[in-house]
Amino acid sequence: MKISKRTLCAIIALMLAFLSFGCYAGISSAKVEDAYMTEVIDSEGVPGAAVASFPADAEILYAAAKLLNAPDNTQVHVVWTYVTGDQQVAQVNIDSGTEANRYIYSSLTPSMLLPEGDYKVEFFIEDREEADATATFYVTAAQAYLEDAHMTSYMDAGGVPADTITEVAPTGTWYVSAILRNATDDTIIRYIWYDTNGAVIDEYTLDPEGESDIYIGGTLTLTQVAPVGTYHVDLYIDGESEPEASVSFTVNDVSESSAGSVTGSFSTYVQSDGGYQVDYPTDWILLEYSDSYSILIYPLDYEIPNEDDMNGVIIGVFQGTAVGYTTETVLEEWITETEDEGNENYAYIDSSIETVNGNDMAMFAYSWSRSGYDLYTFDFLVVQNIDLYVISCTLTYDAAAVLYPYLEQIVLSFQLI
Repeated sequence: MKISKRTLCAIIALMLAFLSFGCYAGISSAKVEDAYMTEVIDSEGVPGAAVASFPADAEILYAAAKLLNAPDNTQVHVVWTYVTGDQQVAQVNIDSGTEANRYIYSSLTPSMLLPEGDYKVEFFIEDREEADATATFYVTAAQAYLEDAHMTSYMDAGGVPADTITEVAPTGTWYVSAILRNATDDTIIRYIWYDTNGAVIDEYTLDPEGESDIYIGGTLTLTQVAPVGTYHVDLYIDGESEPEASVSFTVNDVSESSAGSVTGSFSTYVQSDGGYQVDYPTDWILLEYSDSYSILIYPLDYEIPNEDDMNGVIIGVFQGTAVGYTTETVLEEWITETEDEGNENYAYIDSSIETVNGNDMAMFAYSWSRSGYDLYTFDFLVVQNIDLYVISCTLTYDAAAVLYPYLEQIVLSFQLI
């Protein structure tokens, strides 16, 4: 068949038109340029200054870029990748709307600490296989730090402090509390306690075993009465030369202990047959059980119906029961028997032995639950010859911060006669 030149030109023109349509009809004129990372996007959608790195605990990260020559409703696919770990972190689609030229951005809000290393954010127009623009950044290792370091009257089994205090008793146990953030598997906390002259009283470390965003507690159990004055405890993270937190506190005289928390007058109860005396708040109720040489004292405002042993102090003597026991062995057996009781949500808090009014006194504290109440029990034990003297107090969680200073005054006033 013979084809004329004109026919051939028409065919060629038609082929070119077809090829042009087939090759270019699906290609967008849009492009993305100048991708970079930033810490902020303003209310107009304009990104802030470029940054090269973020901390591992960053709350939000932004990847921004310029979108140019975009037809209406151009789709931009954004992919976040943790390059060091060869892992895709997130992906999102952005609709350009009706603006041909505009800033676009994608944000990442981590739900946990980001792993250290290199990252990239790629912007793809429509279904292009090659990224039109890429922003890169680096995540620095998490730095552990402490929050809300302060002294407290005591802490529960989870380390939660009962209160914030600046004055402590010259006997017993001192408690310092803080919140640990951004801990890693090898984070170690070091405590150093100093006396009024700046000399070290005690030093030890705590391994939180990689747990983070938790309360951590440090204690110092006294073996003698501490002199009046200002003390402090420093908390260090890992091998740092400067403390992450430093807490100062004041030690009062025994007679002034908890004076800032305790109001009202005290009366003295003498149990001649039982061989002891103790001071108690005058406005508290006192019930005497003469046949067992014991008393129950409690504040009427904190009385709980049908729960007589809550928010009250029981004091008594078990005559003849301490034969062959020392303060140390009594404390050990007391703890063992308590743990064998199977109390709901039982958790050991602390135990120690101090000297009060010339006598060794053991202290044991634990938390537990009963009848829907979260409770703290404080038991104080004194061995005198063959007799065992006990001061026992169980406080509800809500009442503990208020009543504990009164308990402390009662315990410090206890004397054998």
